[in-house]
Amino acid sequence: MFKRITLEISLKPFKKTDEKYIASVIRKMFAQWMPLLKEREEISVMMWTSDGSEILEYNGDNDAAFEWCSYVGTANKPLLSEEENPATSLHERKQKYIENPPVMTYGVLKNIVGKIKEIGKELYPNSKITVGETFDIGPEFAVSDFKYNRHREISSGQKLDSFGFVDATALLNGDNRRYAAYPEGIPDKTPFATFLGKQANIFLRDMGFDYIWLSNGFGFSDCPWSLEGKIFDGEKFRPDKLSGVKSKIREFWTLFRQECPDVLIATRGTNNSAGIDYATDGVPLYDIYNGNLNIVPPPNSPWAALNDNFGLEIMGHMTRICELPGDEFLFRYYIHDPWWVNSPWYDRYGGEPHDIYLPMAVSRIDADGNVRSAELFNILSVDNSFGDMPDACVNEPLPHILKAEKDAADSPAPLVWVYPMREFTTTSDEAVLSEMYYGDKYIMDAINDGLPLNCVVSADNFLKHDLNIYKASILISPIPQTAEIANKLSEFEQTGGKVIYYGSEERLSEFPDAPNKVAVTSSPSKIREMLEDLGYSIKFNKISDEVKSPCITVSSSDNSMLFSVYNPNLTTETALKFPWGAPILTGTDCEIKDGYSMYRFGRSEHKECRVFVEQENGIISLKEIAPVSMVYHRILRITGLNDATVCIFPEKRGNETLKVSSILLGDCTPVYYERFERIEDPVYGIYYRGEHISGDYTILLPR
Repeated sequence: MFKRITLEISLKPFKKTDEKYIASVIRKMFAQWMPLLKEREEISVMMWTSDGSEILEYNGDNDAAFEWCSYVGTANKPLLSEEENPATSLHERKQKYIENPPVMTYGVLKNIVGKIKEIGKELYPNSKITVGETFDIGPEFAVSDFKYNRHREISSGQKLDSFGFVDATALLNGDNRRYAAYPEGIPDKTPFATFLGKQANIFLRDMGFDYIWLSNGFGFSDCPWSLEGKIFDGEKFRPDKLSGVKSKIREFWTLFRQECPDVLIATRGTNNSAGIDYATDGVPLYDIYNGNLNIVPPPNSPWAALNDNFGLEIMGHMTRICELPGDEFLFRYYIHDPWWVNSPWYDRYGGEPHDIYLPMAVSRIDADGNVRSAELFNILSVDNSFGDMPDACVNEPLPHILKAEKDAADSPAPLVWVYPMREFTTTSDEAVLSEMYYGDKYIMDAINDGLPLNCVVSADNFLKHDLNIYKASILISPIPQTAEIANKLSEFEQTGGKVIYYGSEERLSEFPDAPNKVAVTSSPSKIREMLEDLGYSIKFNKISDEVKSPCITVSSSDNSMLFSVYNPNLTTETALKFPWGAPILTGTDCEIKDGYSMYRFGRSEHKECRVFVEQENGIISLKEIAPVSMVYHRILRITGLNDATVCIFPEKRGNETLKVSSILLGDCTPVYYERFERIEDPVYGIYYRGEHISGDYTILLPR
């Protein structure tokens, strides 16, 4: 269950700054999202005030105006002139979001923050109400005289629209302007981390903010969107540079925390994985997590889903949550963009909820062996690029968000990734850098090609666990970095467990005891094909190889499997066969062909699976019908069985009293069909199995 809900908002909805108008915007926001907000431990509002330059420029004067996110397009580009084509790219010319945007002062901002807390507490008295501020490293969100005129020396990172991203490790040139923390000006060679920490500590306190969000990789990398960096130039890894790069990143966090010691820090992170970040740019994620910094770890990257790369989103997210600085991790959903005239719910996802169900299927196994799903949830953002908050864009995705929360995983998934986050992000071995870089990309490609991998455990946590936790799962692991991990995985195999190893051909050849091995240089589909020998077969019938495969997650919840699917091409046919037979998804009709259940998935699917059928051919339907019963709270009608072996997985609460009936109506007294045996499988748990079953039946799930 989500413990904290965060609504992200820009200042654009505040088109007027009088008290009444400010209050009306805040009340509308809290009312719109009420079904999501009610009964939460904490409700937060995170404000995209500007780009963080309002923190850098702050001198303590509440009457001073500041640049804010009042444009669409790259804010540091020139304003579109009256002579220019209004359709000119927003990456070339910015435009005002409304004709006469209001002037924003620090006093107005302080009033908005105070009103959010006041009205939030009035409407949700049992919840903690907090407000956060944001700092971004790029040129997109607001005009920044500080970053792109007076102190260009800090903006030396990856470029966007010819403007560099801020390097958190940079040193500032001196100036004599007045700042809240430096009334006599900035001394030459002041670390940017020190300056930002001092300014933020005063600004956040004065404005009433409770935390700060460091956006777009700030504090991690100044090349957050790139597959190259200070360590990797696209051809060669330079481990000799690691020590200096890591030292500078750690120094940023130390210096910032010295000046801003108490405020919570939320982080966006990069668009890549822990392994890729370290191999390309020396990001010491394990050190940051274990630095006692009071930070919230990075969420899933929204950029990956926008670019139709769900493999990167899911893979990257798992690498960054297998270890945590605390106990909780964040799922962030991109619903509106307040800067770039796109509302992803409509124009990126087409009103389909795949970027809710797929990343929400991601889970981690913690040090105690518990399966944990996201308990923190952010909405980016509640307003669009014109400062509007349309009701439809709340009402349409909201039921899916709540359903994904309800269906959160409670057991290890069929596939579990054993990821050596500590080993990967502390190494200085060039071969290991290559291994993690290409290995992470390999897993990304495999997920994009239909590998249902969405559950992760760190190698360190895996060592702490009783292997019985994983008895029903297939483990996927890079070639172990330590003998301890290798021995633990070998022990799992010797007791009947199944492991797939991946890595370089050279390293795999040195690992002779592993029967299931795949080189990262081989096909993206290879690892999925290997599952067939281990009981799980997923095949795609595509018009051509150029057609992208469906992206599938399979999670475990209440003794069922939950399939979530993003299908980029609706002509693709998916064939499924699992250890108990062909999965029959609740609420579907499917053809059985050569023992496989055949599906033509829609663009987005989220389906429960409790029934598996071994049958050569035919058409099987599984539909929910009204129970009309004081004994059974769900009844499923299955039709089309023909000399089939049927396995049914009951809900946990009724695993002793599930029944099958030959009566197909939900409002009649059932006649029990006694040919199903209750199986207590030492690996897969409790299910019901019937052989040589023909005809149509109802499955009765007790209250």
